[in-house]
Amino acid sequence: MKYLGLMAMCIMMLSCNSVQKEKSGEKKLSQIKQTALSIEQVMQTAADNVGKEVYFQGTVNHVCAHSGKRCILKTADGKLSIRVEATGKLEGFARELAGNDLIVTGTLREKRLDTSSIDKWEADVKAKQVDEGKGEHCSSEMANIKDMRDWMKENNKDYYAIYYVDGTAYEIVE
Repeated sequence: MKYLGLMAMCIMMLSCNSVQKEKSGEKKLSQIKQTALSIEQVMQTAADNVGKEVYFQGTVNHVCAHSGKRCILKTADGKLSIRVEATGKLEGFARELAGNDLIVTGTLREKRLDTSSIDKWEADVKAKQVDEGKGEHCSSEMANIKDMRDWMKENNKDYYAIYYVDGTAYEIVE
């Protein structure tokens, strides 16, 4: 009888311990989600964090249909986005991820478009406008070029910085 009572107490203690561990695991997951940066936060400090690991959250706006190696994450208001490239053990992104919120881990990278590249792009767009007539596509490209030039002037730079992430892992936020 003593052994039976002792065994019952051990079982109760073990079950309470596993519930406690489960609750602490849930707490850790919620803490992890809280520490993920927003896309806005990543972009605000991007120049200082190129080459460093970032951990951020965004909504999948687009997944590359051809290879699945790229996806675009956007902010909730859709005004800001960042490209994520699948690298390392991360083989790609499924198209079904579109519309889901992801937390991504990866290395922040920068690609610079210098003034001569932007000048060439502008000349190509103007040539297209002449050949095809003024189209919506060309006007949006010209608006992008103008925004790039404005950013360069405001920041006293001779290049336009494009930031993206070499993604190494992601998880779907539920």
